[in-house]
Amino acid sequence: MAKALVGIEDLPTSRFHKRIAVVAAGGPFCDGYLLGIIVVALPFIARDLALSALQIGLVGASSLIGMFVGGLVFGPMTDRFGRQKMYVLNLAVFVICSIAHLFVHGVTTLFILRFVMGVALGADYPIATALAAEFLPRKLRGPVLASLVLLLWVGYTLSLATGLIVSGSESGVWRYILASAAIPSAIFLLLRLNIPESPRWLISAGRVEAARDIVAQHLGPQVDFDALVAETRVSTSGRGLGLSKIRELLSRGYGRMLAFCSIFWMCQIAPSFAIKTFQPMLLKSLGVTQPLAGSLVIISFAIVGTAIGMVVVNRVGRRTLCLASFVLATLALFLLATPLSSMAMVAIGLFILFTVAEAAGSGLQFIYPNEIFPTDLRATGMGLAMSASRIGAAAGTFLLPTVLVHFGSATGLLIAGGISLIGLLVSVRMAPETRNVSLGAANAPSVEASAGEHTLQRREARS
Repeated sequence: MAKALVGIEDLPTSRFHKRIAVVAAGGPFCDGYLLGIIVVALPFIARDLALSALQIGLVGASSLIGMFVGGLVFGPMTDRFGRQKMYVLNLAVFVICSIAHLFVHGVTTLFILRFVMGVALGADYPIATALAAEFLPRKLRGPVLASLVLLLWVGYTLSLATGLIVSGSESGVWRYILASAAIPSAIFLLLRLNIPESPRWLISAGRVEAARDIVAQHLGPQVDFDALVAETRVSTSGRGLGLSKIRELLSRGYGRMLAFCSIFWMCQIAPSFAIKTFQPMLLKSLGVTQPLAGSLVIISFAIVGTAIGMVVVNRVGRRTLCLASFVLATLALFLLATPLSSMAMVAIGLFILFTVAEAAGSGLQFIYPNEIFPTDLRATGMGLAMSASRIGAAAGTFLLPTVLVHFGSATGLLIAGGISLIGLLVSVRMAPETRNVSLGAANAPSVEASAGEHTLQRREARS
């Protein structure tokens, strides 16, 4: 008697699924390491290169500007040419640029290196998350995509710890601090070798037999391949570098959800990246005597917050988690701008509350775009949303040093709280509930409020 066929999203967890989850974590881990290590290195860079506040802001924001370009360009290219082709190349670029920090002697070269590394990481987000979402079973998709953000904070925390060990008073130590990013990125580069192309993407590109071979080899003969083919839309934009994917995304009715993904993501990370990049400076301005150690303690709670998000995202749903995260983060930022924060322990406690709340909801940055957009536009939607978010993050990181110098920490924290409040209001209006939505059924969505529930209404039969 033949075994019953199983949908690709209903498969039991296998070793291959675990491998996909691990290798997908490489980009976020290196992203966290990249963002964290600059926190440690900036004071030494500013001293050795005699940087102005403007130059400090540019160096801090350089990788975020690069990520904007990487997502904008390589998201559509990933939908055009496939996930696997650039999966190894982007981390190879990251390794090379990390080592090149050993030979930096000027701020211009440093900015260029950080920018190129940002481009590589910006490319990795749509590639890695789309590949993971398209291989993983439905029950694992939310927790695993949220766990990618957990690895970002693990990388961030490890970079701060590395900085505490490596840092010293001698001139040029920052070069070794920044070059240390080559170690974790090289490890993940090796782990990514021989990862196959996404069968969903192959089907959308019309390469059905190649997809059949990958499914049989890596997922097994029990997969209902005909159902996978039936639910996957074949792409009609097959020429050029993939930029026509942006036009197609808008013409097929995804503009509203692209706006939501971009705004909520921007309002989450603009305050977060700016504050975390200059966390030691903020703590010092609030009277904390050991700002770097305090930053390490605070950032370690991001791991706790992300773990909470992983646990509850399938239980309470995406929308509830999004709203709760914004409420608590906004409250913490506004309280930090009050006289209460003049007490060092209260300030650290409020920073911890902000960090936990923001981190708990940050997994949605990877979940929402990958569950909302269909296969042939998934990386495009993810890349565009990520790029838009980096505009806010780069602007915040660039402007915060100037705000701190001219207006003080309270003003900077009020601005951060206002941005978070905008994210809350937009999410109340637009955040959908995508829990248990099949990737094969994800179509042009509209948010419909009914009896207090927000659901995705699908207007197409195929994705």
